[in-house]
Amino acid sequence: MTFARALWFIIKLAVLVGAAVWLANRPGNLSLVWFGYRIDVPPLGLAMLGVVLGIILLWLVGRVVHRILSVPGEIGAIRGHARETKGYQMLTRGFAAAAAGDAREARRLAQAAQKLLTKGSEAPPITRLLAAQAAQLEGDERGATAHFKVLAETPETAILGLRGLAMNALKSGDEEGARQLAERALAANPNAQWAADTALRLQVKAGRYDAAENSLKALVRAGALGTKEGQRRRAALLTEKARQALIADGHDISADGAVAAAREAVKLAGDFAPARFMLARLLTRQGKRKEAMRLVEQVWDSHPHEILGEAYLLAGENERSLERTQRLERLLRQNPDHPETHRLLAEADLAADLWGEARRHLDRLAALERTAFGAPTQATCRGFARLEERERADMTAARAWLDAAAAAPADAAWICRQCGQPGDAGPECGQWQFTCRACQAVDSLEWRVPARARSVHAALPAAAASGAGPSARANMVEILSPEPPFAAAAQGSRDLPESGQNRPAGPLTDASKAGPRPPEAPQAASVDAARLIN
Repeated sequence: MTFARALWFIIKLAVLVGAAVWLANRPGNLSLVWFGYRIDVPPLGLAMLGVVLGIILLWLVGRVVHRILSVPGEIGAIRGHARETKGYQMLTRGFAAAAAGDAREARRLAQAAQKLLTKGSEAPPITRLLAAQAAQLEGDERGATAHFKVLAETPETAILGLRGLAMNALKSGDEEGARQLAERALAANPNAQWAADTALRLQVKAGRYDAAENSLKALVRAGALGTKEGQRRRAALLTEKARQALIADGHDISADGAVAAAREAVKLAGDFAPARFMLARLLTRQGKRKEAMRLVEQVWDSHPHEILGEAYLLAGENERSLERTQRLERLLRQNPDHPETHRLLAEADLAADLWGEARRHLDRLAALERTAFGAPTQATCRGFARLEERERADMTAARAWLDAAAAAPADAAWICRQCGQPGDAGPECGQWQFTCRACQAVDSLEWRVPARARSVHAALPAAAASGAGPSARANMVEILSPEPPFAAAAQGSRDLPESGQNRPAGPLTDASKAGPRPPEAPQAASVDAARLIN
């Protein structure tokens, strides 16, 4: 191609040079007489002038012709721009209709937008998204899947298409297909949070922990997760691996592999209570009870936790009650002013029939909780009820404490920060799990008080003033929650009625210590066992 162009240029140059030589070899002048003037022009100059004028004339003619020929195209472009503007207006209205749940209008506008925006044989991929949403609203999953497949094959909309296909796969119960689609989306865009969460959840559910760890590493490398956040998420993932071995949920995880995973989780996040709990329980199963106890003792002074106390108790499950109580004194020496310490010792003392020590720890626990919440929590009220029943066989006082528990601040639990539902993984794993069973969010459980209606506490003083007993107040009050545990102050009034207002007997006020008894209630052979245990 380059040689041909060079040859053509040489030919044109040769013609011009030849013409110039031909004119130069024929001398003479051309004379023009006009209005008394005479102009003599050599042939070569006349030729050059003619060439210049010819070029100018050709350029002018070309511009005029081009302008005439471009008019239809410009008219078409104006009309096309108007169609495109109208098409995108239809698209916007269609998405608004889909958001409002109007399936018929969304489908009509999707079809109109496709018709207006189609160029050649293809419409913009975004119209497929609206059509897919309209199909989903109408319950046409097959049609929606067809649209999502087209979106997934288009680079600009691949993430949208893969997400739609993954969600449809989950709806139909195809978790394996959904996992593969989420992994494809994560590979295409490591910052896609939905893909990371879906892939992790399904990889963990399938027992593919190595793949889940690789997904986490990819997220950290891509910057979708910070280094600390990725480290914390990996600790939770390893804890879940240990949990599956602990509950023997059908996954092929060796005991040694589970212990190694739990150890790594503790190393990554030493203050993460579930990791220490799982490791302590696994070590206890292997007969390494002293190591399990040391694991709890290492952090009890800085990060005491209810499930760590449970693991500490279970580490000595074959010992006698008095031996257990003596062992728990170590935790008291480490952290004598934390509610969990006194809660743990009160439980052990109750089991050992050490009534005086149990009451002393319950007194201290109630005082700490009154400072934090304004009243003892439900668990503490139940502890007093057990003490009254077992020490004094005082069913009236026990029942009064149980009635008071209904109006007391709720106990802390594992709560999903996404949907607010409590964890229900079972006591064998401390109720913690990596994936929320309600909303399927990953690593979303937090140890806190359930957030429910709080304003009902305002009804307590009025109920007390009217002389209503604990049972009547319990019917008015839901199981409420204060701010996070041991906050400096709790919102609203959470105090139980004072001793003069039918307050249950117990270590709540100086007046109650002086000897007031709870309100008279019908005698019962025993208190409802379920209410005492729970």
